[in-house]
Amino acid sequence: MIKKIFLFGLVLLAAGQFLVAQSFKMITLSADGEEKSYILSDVQKIVFDNNTMTVKMKAGDDATNITRISFEDITGIETQKAEPSVFVFPNPVKETLTVNGVKKDAVINLYSLAGTLIKTVPAQENATNIDVSSLKQGIYLLRAGEKTIKFIKQ
Repeated sequence: MIKKIFLFGLVLLAAGQFLVAQSFKMITLSADGEEKSYILSDVQKIVFDNNTMTVKMKAGDDATNITRISFEDITGIETQKAEPSVFVFPNPVKETLTVNGVKKDAVINLYSLAGTLIKTVPAQENATNIDVSSLKQGIYLLRAGEKTIKFIKQ
């Protein structure tokens, strides 16, 4: 799913260069939950390397450690927005698992592979940190809304 969103972003990036790029803005979300907005025509390229994403700018500072990119039409024409992706990091995790892409106050549930509910946590704005240090090593499931993600506890 994340690859599809990235590919969709790249298609929009290329289309923006041929069309009226000033009418679109790109919004990035970093791993620490910081959101930044850029005019699409100022973007030189998007680089994917070792599960990280960097947005290279034509001028100024590059956007690094990006976890999500979305695009918005600023001409006033309504466009469809993709649902944000839910993701966790680091994976594998030792002490604190960070969950991004979950709406504030939604419920995040942690389950064992046997389906036993271990912990319920309300989602926070931007990112939710969950202490998993007391869990035994193994594979667990995180459920947020309709999305289920497997993570490994070291």
